[in-house]
Amino acid sequence: MVDWDKIRLEEVLDYEQPTKYIVETTDYDDSFKTPVLTAGKSFLLGHTNESKGIFENVPAIIFDDFTTAFHYVDFPFKVKSSAMKILTADEEKADLRFLYYRMGKVRMDKELHKRYWISKFSKVEIPLPPLETQKRIARILDDTVALRDKTKKLLEECDLLSQSIFLEMFGDPVINPKNWSLKNLKKSVLIFKDGPFGSNLKSAHYTEKGVRIIRLQNIGVNEFVDKSKSYVSESHAEKLRNYTCLPGDILIATMGTPNIRACRFPNYLNKALNKADCLQLRPDPNTAIQDYLLFLINSRGFFHLITKFFHGQTRSRVSMGQMAKLSIPIPPLYLQHEFAKKISLVEKQKELAKKELKESENLFNCLLQKAFKGELV
Repeated sequence: MVDWDKIRLEEVLDYEQPTKYIVETTDYDDSFKTPVLTAGKSFLLGHTNESKGIFENVPAIIFDDFTTAFHYVDFPFKVKSSAMKILTADEEKADLRFLYYRMGKVRMDKELHKRYWISKFSKVEIPLPPLETQKRIARILDDTVALRDKTKKLLEECDLLSQSIFLEMFGDPVINPKNWSLKNLKKSVLIFKDGPFGSNLKSAHYTEKGVRIIRLQNIGVNEFVDKSKSYVSESHAEKLRNYTCLPGDILIATMGTPNIRACRFPNYLNKALNKADCLQLRPDPNTAIQDYLLFLINSRGFFHLITKFFHGQTRSRVSMGQMAKLSIPIPPLYLQHEFAKKISLVEKQKELAKKELKESENLFNCLLQKAFKGELV
């Protein structure tokens, strides 16, 4: 490892309070010029037509003082909240892009509700290479990020293509422009049920291995998110065997973001149990096949149809009973199968893109490690 001098972040990063850059009104419109940003996950809140109080000393890093989330910004902007710091670099000592990447490696306990930049984050010591070395490292990492972002864009375009194919073949389910026959959702499938409620399945039942539990966080939009894994024993699963999900089923989340989202049950699990608020739907191949129902449920039109049933003060949801009442368009089976063939081609392209994305992320993480050990340049 190269023996670079260590400095505290506050020695190379100046901060400014965002007070004079806070937007006065939240009447946003995409036709307006100036973006309004947050340092949190959403980043872009909208656009404003306000012409005063715009931060123009870019590039800068906006830093959330309570969560330590941050973003690199290279365009003029306004902000929504005062709970952040706007950071700029001492350009004679440090490259801001290099510091941005290096800040991403800082790990910090964020349990306390406090402002972190002055008290903790700015005190973090990092090895600082010569300025030209910083810039070379930043350029290499930028190239890797560009490759990763290009692959992400391809995945987004695949999703848009799938949605376009669905709408072209079947139309918006809200207005049903092709006048397909309508049928009650629950009566269109073989199984339509929620997971066990209350004391039947609690976190106290979870074990380190056994039968997998499907939870809300596992259900994405047309994607099974295999990150948060929970299990129950075989004996307890047997007690709940009526809630067994199998390959070919569709899993529907009725809470979270978005409120309604669906994915395929992954073949590699063989079987699992669904929790409450995670619906299990087993298609009737004589009425509506998996691919059609999956894209129907994930469509904007279906979301529009279901919004009237949302309820709840803090976390809106829709009940299984309310959702079961919906009438859905049922196109001819031959068209549904034709749709499935087209989607299969798109899904194959997506799988290749996902593989490339994983490889580009692994490459970025590898280069990141090497960069800050002095092994990259």
